Amino acid sequence: MARKKHTEQPEDLNLVPVMNLVTILIPFLLMAAEFVSLAVIDSTLPAIGPPQPVEEQPDKPPLNLSLAITADGVTVLGADAVLNPGAAPTPPVEGEVRPPTVPCKSGGKCTGVDDYDWKELTRILALIKDEYPDDENVILVPDQRVKYEILVKTMDSSREDVDNKGADGKARTLFPFVVIAGGAVN
Repeated sequence: MARKKHTEQPEDLNLVPVMNLVTILIPFLLMAAEFVSLAVIDSTLPAIGPPQPVEEQPDKPPLNLSLAITADGVTVLGADAVLNPGAAPTPPVEGEVRPPTVPCKSGGKCTGVDDYDWKELTRILALIKDEYPDDENVILVPDQRVKYEILVKTMDSSREDVDNKGADGKARTLFPFVVIAGGAVN
């Protein structure tokens, strides 16, 4: 009795479920990729450690431009004095309370981002830039109650003067390097 060899044919793979999965996953991954977008604001933190020795004494003292941001407005400080462009810097007197350089539009406490006079701040910083064209640093000293949006708007106002454009059509650069310090005193 002769036996017949019975060979089994391999069964074909059903790829339809895998193709359906890929068809659904590709648009989903493309849509999810849109949600992963980051925004970065360039700034630097104050250096920690002893100050580095200065070898050369400059002709002009360093500006050390600082913007003290409080609920009353923005005070422009530089070289340990309040700056008023066009006038001599006035050193602080102990116990004296001065109004901010750029007070709120409402005259009292600033209630929001739009209550600060950003155009006046940019104008004053442009005048300071005319006097100190080589300086590019500004130190922001916000009060602990200042909101993040106000801090960002101050950064924007101190970096560029969008109302004065150069020959190339770009906004005038004022103080592009922003350092955030802590603790303005009311």
